[in-house]
Amino acid sequence: MSGRKDYLSIGSRIEILKMISKREKSFPSQILDLKNECSFLISGPIWKNRIIPIHEGEKITLSYVVKDKGRYAFDVLVTDRKYKKIYILEVKKISDIRKYQMRRYYRFNISIPVIKEFIIKKNTEKEIITEECKTKDISGSGLRLYSNFKHRVGDIIKCKFKIEDQFMNIKSKIVRIEEIDTFEYKYSLGIDFIDITEKDRDIIIKFIFKQERILIEKGLI
Repeated sequence: MSGRKDYLSIGSRIEILKMISKREKSFPSQILDLKNECSFLISGPIWKNRIIPIHEGEKITLSYVVKDKGRYAFDVLVTDRKYKKIYILEVKKISDIRKYQMRRYYRFNISIPVIKEFIIKKNTEKEIITEECKTKDISGSGLRLYSNFKHRVGDIIKCKFKIEDQFMNIKSKIVRIEEIDTFEYKYSLGIDFIDITEKDRDIIIKFIFKQERILIEKGLI
Protein backbone atom coordinates (compact mmCIF):
# COMPACT_ATOMS: atom_id res chain seq x y z
CA MET A 1 0.00 0.00 0.00
CA SER A 2 2.65 2.46 -1.00
CA GLY A 3 0.69 4.67 -3.41
CA ARG A 4 -2.14 6.95 -2.39
CA LYS A 5 -4.39 5.50 -5.09
CA ASP A 6 -4.27 2.20 -3.17
CA TYR A 7 -6.05 3.52 -0.13
CA LEU A 8 -7.76 6.91 -0.57
CA SER A 9 -9.81 8.73 -3.17
CA ILE A 10 -12.10 11.76 -3.26
CA GLY A 11 -15.12 11.02 -1.09
CA SER A 12 -13.41 8.34 1.02
CA ARG A 13 -14.68 8.18 4.59
CA ILE A 14 -11.93 8.50 7.17
CA GLU A 15 -11.53 9.21 10.88
CA ILE A 16 -9.40 11.90 12.47
CA LEU A 17 -7.64 10.74 15.64
CA LYS A 18 -6.63 13.57 17.97
CA MET A 19 -5.38 13.68 21.55
CA ILE A 20 -7.70 15.68 23.82
CA SER A 21 -7.05 15.83 27.58
CA LYS A 22 -4.56 12.95 27.26
CA ARG A 23 -7.16 10.74 25.57
CA GLU A 24 -7.43 9.80 21.93
CA LYS A 25 -10.67 11.02 20.39
CA SER A 26 -12.06 9.97 17.02
CA PHE A 27 -14.00 12.27 14.67
CA PRO A 28 -15.60 11.45 11.29
CA SER A 29 -14.10 13.12 8.23
CA GLN A 30 -13.93 12.79 4.46
CA ILE A 31 -11.38 13.26 1.66
CA LEU A 32 -12.42 16.39 -0.24
CA ASP A 33 -9.60 16.73 -2.78
CA LEU A 34 -6.24 15.20 -3.74
CA LYS A 35 -3.42 17.65 -4.45
CA ASN A 36 -0.52 15.25 -4.97
CA GLU A 37 0.76 11.88 -3.73
CA CYS A 38 1.12 13.05 -0.12
CA SER A 39 -1.03 16.18 0.19
CA PHE A 40 -4.81 16.44 0.26
CA LEU A 41 -7.82 18.27 1.68
CA ILE A 42 -10.10 16.78 4.33
CA SER A 43 -13.19 18.00 6.16
CA GLY A 44 -12.40 19.34 9.62
CA PRO A 45 -13.89 17.67 12.71
CA ILE A 46 -17.21 18.92 14.12
CA TRP A 47 -18.68 17.58 17.35
CA LYS A 48 -22.13 18.43 18.76
CA ASN A 49 -22.46 21.25 16.23
CA ARG A 50 -19.15 22.78 17.33
CA ILE A 51 -15.88 23.01 15.44
CA ILE A 52 -13.02 21.03 16.98
CA PRO A 53 -10.01 23.34 16.48
CA ILE A 54 -6.99 21.78 14.78
CA HIS A 55 -4.13 24.19 14.19
CA GLU A 56 -1.66 24.68 11.37
CA GLY A 57 1.49 22.73 12.22
CA GLU A 58 -0.38 20.20 14.36
CA LYS A 59 0.18 16.47 13.84
CA ILE A 60 -2.89 14.21 13.71
CA THR A 61 -3.59 10.64 12.62
CA LEU A 62 -5.97 9.54 9.87
CA SER A 63 -7.62 6.13 10.02
CA TYR A 64 -9.57 4.27 7.33
CA VAL A 65 -10.81 0.80 6.42
CA VAL A 66 -9.70 -1.23 3.40
CA LYS A 67 -12.32 -3.78 2.40
CA ASP A 68 -11.37 -7.36 3.35
CA LYS A 69 -7.99 -6.19 4.71
CA GLY A 70 -8.71 -4.24 7.88
CA ARG A 71 -8.07 -0.83 9.37
CA TYR A 72 -5.01 1.25 8.61
CA ALA A 73 -3.65 4.61 9.76
CA PHE A 74 -0.92 7.15 9.05
CA ASP A 75 0.19 10.47 10.49
CA VAL A 76 -0.27 13.81 8.76
CA LEU A 77 0.84 17.38 9.37
CA VAL A 78 -1.78 20.12 9.08
CA THR A 79 -0.36 22.65 6.60
CA ASP A 80 -3.40 24.93 6.29
CA ARG A 81 -6.96 25.33 7.54
CA LYS A 82 -9.91 27.27 6.19
CA TYR A 83 -13.28 28.26 7.59
CA LYS A 84 -15.60 29.02 4.69
CA LYS A 85 -18.90 27.32 4.08
CA ILE A 86 -17.27 24.19 5.45
CA TYR A 87 -14.34 23.50 7.76
CA ILE A 88 -11.38 22.33 5.63
CA LEU A 89 -7.91 21.09 6.59
CA GLU A 90 -5.01 20.72 4.19
CA VAL A 91 -2.73 17.92 5.37
CA LYS A 92 0.54 16.30 4.32
CA LYS A 93 1.36 12.63 4.90
CA ILE A 94 4.45 12.32 7.17
CA SER A 95 4.55 8.63 8.12
CA ASP A 96 4.29 5.17 6.64
CA ILE A 97 0.92 3.44 6.58
CA ARG A 98 0.46 0.97 9.41
CA LYS A 99 -2.10 -1.59 10.49
CA TYR A 100 -4.22 0.00 13.18
CA GLN A 101 -6.47 -1.28 15.93
CA MET A 102 -8.61 1.47 17.43
CA ARG A 103 -8.37 1.55 21.21
CA ARG A 104 -11.65 3.33 21.79
CA TYR A 105 -14.91 3.68 19.93
CA TYR A 106 -17.53 6.31 20.55
CA ARG A 107 -20.74 4.84 21.98
CA PHE A 108 -23.95 6.12 20.42
CA ASN A 109 -27.21 5.95 22.36
CA ILE A 110 -29.80 4.18 20.24
CA SER A 111 -32.39 1.45 20.69
CA ILE A 112 -31.94 -1.43 18.23
CA PRO A 113 -33.72 -4.80 18.47
CA VAL A 114 -31.25 -7.63 19.11
CA ILE A 115 -31.76 -11.39 19.19
CA LYS A 116 -29.39 -12.76 21.82
CA GLU A 117 -28.41 -16.43 21.72
CA PHE A 118 -26.74 -18.21 24.63
CA ILE A 119 -25.78 -21.89 24.75
CA ILE A 120 -26.39 -23.75 28.02
CA LYS A 121 -24.82 -27.17 28.58
CA LYS A 122 -26.91 -29.72 30.46
CA ASN A 123 -24.90 -32.90 30.96
CA THR A 124 -24.11 -33.92 27.37
CA GLU A 125 -26.89 -31.88 25.84
CA LYS A 126 -26.78 -28.28 24.62
CA GLU A 127 -29.70 -25.88 24.79
CA ILE A 128 -29.83 -22.55 22.96
CA ILE A 129 -31.51 -19.79 24.97
CA THR A 130 -32.90 -17.10 22.67
CA GLU A 131 -34.05 -13.72 23.96
CA GLU A 132 -35.38 -10.57 22.32
CA CYS A 133 -33.39 -7.64 23.68
CA LYS A 134 -32.74 -3.98 22.90
CA THR A 135 -29.57 -1.92 22.85
CA LYS A 136 -28.95 1.04 25.12
CA ASP A 137 -26.00 2.11 22.99
CA ILE A 138 -23.66 0.73 20.33
CA SER A 139 -20.10 1.30 19.13
CA GLY A 140 -17.60 -0.31 16.80
CA SER A 141 -16.32 -2.47 19.66
CA GLY A 142 -19.49 -3.55 21.41
CA LEU A 143 -22.85 -2.55 22.82
CA ARG A 144 -24.86 -2.17 25.97
CA LEU A 145 -27.81 -4.54 25.94
CA TYR A 146 -31.01 -4.69 28.00
CA SER A 147 -31.88 -8.25 29.01
CA ASN A 148 -33.99 -10.29 31.43
CA PHE A 149 -31.75 -13.37 31.48
CA LYS A 150 -29.39 -13.64 34.47
CA HIS A 151 -25.96 -13.99 32.87
CA ARG A 152 -22.48 -14.17 34.36
CA VAL A 153 -19.51 -12.03 33.42
CA GLY A 154 -17.56 -13.97 30.80
CA ASP A 155 -20.58 -15.59 29.13
CA ILE A 156 -20.17 -15.95 25.37
CA ILE A 157 -23.22 -15.03 23.34
CA LYS A 158 -24.30 -14.34 19.76
CA CYS A 159 -25.85 -10.96 18.96
CA LYS A 160 -28.04 -10.86 15.86
CA PHE A 161 -29.33 -7.50 14.63
CA LYS A 162 -29.73 -5.32 11.56
CA ILE A 163 -27.93 -2.09 10.76
CA GLU A 164 -30.10 -0.55 8.06
CA ASP A 165 -30.16 -3.36 5.44
CA GLN A 166 -27.14 -5.26 6.76
CA PHE A 167 -27.61 -8.32 9.00
CA MET A 168 -25.09 -8.77 11.84
CA ASN A 169 -24.34 -12.04 13.60
CA ILE A 170 -21.51 -11.32 16.01
CA LYS A 171 -19.90 -13.53 18.61
CA SER A 172 -19.59 -11.46 21.79
CA LYS A 173 -18.57 -11.58 25.44
CA ILE A 174 -20.37 -10.17 28.47
CA VAL A 175 -17.91 -8.01 30.41
CA ARG A 176 -20.23 -6.14 32.79
CA ILE A 177 -23.64 -6.70 34.39
CA GLU A 178 -25.80 -4.12 36.15
CA GLU A 179 -29.24 -4.54 37.68
CA ILE A 180 -31.70 -1.94 36.39
CA ASP A 181 -35.27 -0.99 37.16
CA THR A 182 -37.33 -0.62 33.99
CA PHE A 183 -40.74 -1.88 32.94
CA GLU A 184 -39.28 -4.24 30.34
CA TYR A 185 -35.84 -5.40 31.50
CA LYS A 186 -33.94 -6.37 34.64
CA TYR A 187 -30.31 -6.16 33.52
CA SER A 188 -27.96 -3.96 31.53
CA LEU A 189 -25.17 -6.00 29.92
CA GLY A 190 -21.87 -4.51 28.81
CA ILE A 191 -20.84 -6.52 25.75
CA ASP A 192 -17.59 -6.62 23.76
CA PHE A 193 -17.50 -7.96 20.21
CA ILE A 194 -14.88 -10.72 20.09
CA ASP A 195 -15.34 -12.01 16.53
CA ILE A 196 -16.31 -9.20 14.16
CA THR A 197 -15.12 -8.57 10.63
CA GLU A 198 -13.69 -5.16 9.73
CA LYS A 199 -16.48 -4.91 7.15
CA ASP A 200 -19.18 -5.27 9.82
CA ARG A 201 -17.34 -2.93 12.19
CA ASP A 202 -17.11 -0.30 9.46
CA ILE A 203 -20.84 -0.66 8.71
CA ILE A 204 -21.62 0.02 12.38
CA ILE A 205 -19.27 3.02 12.58
CA LYS A 206 -20.66 4.56 9.37
CA PHE A 207 -24.19 4.04 10.70
CA ILE A 208 -23.28 5.88 13.91
CA PHE A 209 -21.75 8.77 11.96
CA LYS A 210 -24.86 8.98 9.77
CA GLN A 211 -27.21 9.06 12.76
CA GLU A 212 -25.06 11.73 14.42
CA ARG A 213 -25.20 13.90 11.31
CA ILE A 214 -29.01 13.58 11.24
CA LEU A 215 -29.24 14.69 14.87
CA ILE A 216 -26.83 17.57 14.26
CA GLU A 217 -28.87 18.77 11.28
CA LYS A 218 -32.00 18.68 13.48
CA GLY A 219 -30.18 20.65 16.19
CA LEU A 220 -30.64 17.84 18.70
CA ILE A 221 -26.93 17.51 19.55
